[in-house]
Amino acid sequence: MKMHNVYSYGQLFCFSGLDGQTSRKDDFVGMFMPEPITIRFHFDSTVTLKFPFEKSLEFKAVTGDFLDGDDFFIAFKDRKNIVGKSRVKPVVLTEKQAKIEVLGNKERVSADFGKDFFLVTEQKDEWYYFAFSYADENLQIAGDSDLDQLKKSRYSYFEKLPPCKDEKYERLYYKCLSVHKENVHSPEGAISYRWTTPDRVPHRFLWLWDSVFHGMTFAEYNLEMAKDAIKAVLAMQDKDGFIAHMMSEEGFISEITQPQVIAWGVWNVYQKDKDKQFLSYCAPIIDKFLVWTMKNRDKNGNGLLEWFTEPDYTNCRCGESGLDNCPRFDFDVDMDAIDFSTYLCNDAKYLSFIYDELGEKERSSFYMGVHESVKDKINDLLWCEEDGLYYDRLLGGELTKVASFTSFLPMFAGICSQSQADKMVKVLLDENRFWTQTAIPSMPKDSEFYDIDMWRGCTWLNLNYFIMLGLLKYGYTDIANELKEKTLGAVYKWYEKTGNVFEFYDADNKICPLNLKRKGEQPQIPDYRVHIHSITDYNWSTCFTMLLIQGVNLI
Repeated sequence: MKMHNVYSYGQLFCFSGLDGQTSRKDDFVGMFMPEPITIRFHFDSTVTLKFPFEKSLEFKAVTGDFLDGDDFFIAFKDRKNIVGKSRVKPVVLTEKQAKIEVLGNKERVSADFGKDFFLVTEQKDEWYYFAFSYADENLQIAGDSDLDQLKKSRYSYFEKLPPCKDEKYERLYYKCLSVHKENVHSPEGAISYRWTTPDRVPHRFLWLWDSVFHGMTFAEYNLEMAKDAIKAVLAMQDKDGFIAHMMSEEGFISEITQPQVIAWGVWNVYQKDKDKQFLSYCAPIIDKFLVWTMKNRDKNGNGLLEWFTEPDYTNCRCGESGLDNCPRFDFDVDMDAIDFSTYLCNDAKYLSFIYDELGEKERSSFYMGVHESVKDKINDLLWCEEDGLYYDRLLGGELTKVASFTSFLPMFAGICSQSQADKMVKVLLDENRFWTQTAIPSMPKDSEFYDIDMWRGCTWLNLNYFIMLGLLKYGYTDIANELKEKTLGAVYKWYEKTGNVFEFYDADNKICPLNLKRKGEQPQIPDYRVHIHSITDYNWSTCFTMLLIQGVNLI
C-alpha cells in the first residue's frame, strides 16, 4: 500500500464523521500552509499550529486526519483534539491580537473572535509529546502506547479498503480515499444521516448533486455510507417536493435546486446489494422532486426545463445548474436548457427502473412515458442537424448556438440516434474546439466566450465522466478510454506537482489549477480567503478520479 505522502499547501486536516461526532456549525478544520508542518485553522480569523523544523521532512503518510514521518506523528483524536509527538516543540500563532496565558506546560490562547485554544507539551528524551485543542480545556497528552494504537487505527482504515488496480496511480488513489473520508460529517440538527460536503473549506454545507456523486463512489467500498450520503439529501425534502441545492443542520440555505441525478445515483448504489428497502425509501421522495421540477421549471409548458437564472449576478448567473458562470447564461432571458432537460429525461428513466423493481407498474410506466416524451422534445426542439450538436433554445424558438460540453450530454442519457452521436463525436474530436490536451473544455477553444475561468473553458471531471459513459453507450470505447487517459493524465500531473486534486483544470494542461481564474483573477500567492482558487481536496473530483482509476463503468 503506497500511501499519499506529499505535504503541500491546500490540503485539509480535520476529524471525520466516519470516526465519530463532528459539528459543521462549530467545525475545527485546518489547511496545510506551504511551509511544513504548518496547519492553519479557519474561523472568523485564523489560528495556526506550527512545528518549526529547520530541515526538510520526509513523510510516510499525509492524510486528512493524520501525518506520519520519522520525526513526527500528528493525528486527530476526536473533533476538538489533536495529539502526537514531534522532534521539535509546536507553537501556536494567531492572525490577530490574542491573549496568551502560560500555566505550567499548558498554554491558553484566547483568540480575538471569542474562542480559546489550548496547547500542552511535555518533553521526553528527544521528543515533544503534545495535545492541541479547540475549546477543550481538559485535553490530555497521549503516551506512546496510545499514539501507536491511534496510528494503527488510522492506517487500518486504508488497509481494509479495496486495493488500487493501477500501480501508477496508487498514491493518488489513496489521496482520493482520504479526501472522501475527511469530507464526511456525522448527523447534526436537521440532517438525520451521516452526510458529505464538497470540501470542509470553503463550501462546508450539504449539496444536492455533489452528495449523489459522493454516494456513488462510496458504494464501491462502504455501502452504508453511500446510502447515508444520498438519504441525507432526500430526508431534507420540503413538503411540496422541493430539494435545495445547499443545506445545513438548520435546514435549507438556498431557494434554488440542482440537477436531477438522484434516481441515476440511487439505481447505481442499488446494484451493489439489491437493497429494496433503500429503493422503497428513495422512490417516493425522488418522485415528488421530479414532479416539483416539472411543475416549477417549465414556464412555457413544452416539456423542456428552464433553469432559474440571476442575470444581474455576473459571476454566478445560474447557480442552480451547477455551472455558475457558464456563457450559456449570458443571455438575459429564459431558455429551454439542454442539460436540465437531459437530466430529467435520464432520471425519469431510472425512476421507472426503480418503480419496476418495486413492482409499482403504474408509476414505472408513467416515468418511462416522461422519459420518452422529453427525449422526443429534446430531439425535435434542441438538435441542430447542420452543426451536429444540441443547443439551448430561447423561449421564442431560436437556438442559442452556444456550444459547450453540455451539448454532448444527450449521449449520456441515450437520447440521440446513432447517426446523431456520430455527428457529435466528429465535433468532439476537433482539436481546435473540444479535443484539447485536457479534454473536454467547458467551452470550445474557438468560442468568443472561452476563458480559463471555471465553466467558461476549464475542464471538469463530472461532465467528462458523463460524456465517457455516453461514448460507451454508442460504441465509442476507444475514444472513451482516450478521454479517460487525458483526464487522469491531467489530474496526475498536477497531483505530482502540488499534492492536490482540484475542482477544475486547464484545458491545455499548462496552467497550474491554483493559478486559473475562479470568477476573477487569482492573487500571486494562493490564499482562498483573498480569492477562492480552484478548490483543493475537492470531493467530487477525487470521486471521479477514483472511479476512473478503478475502471468503474456505471450504468
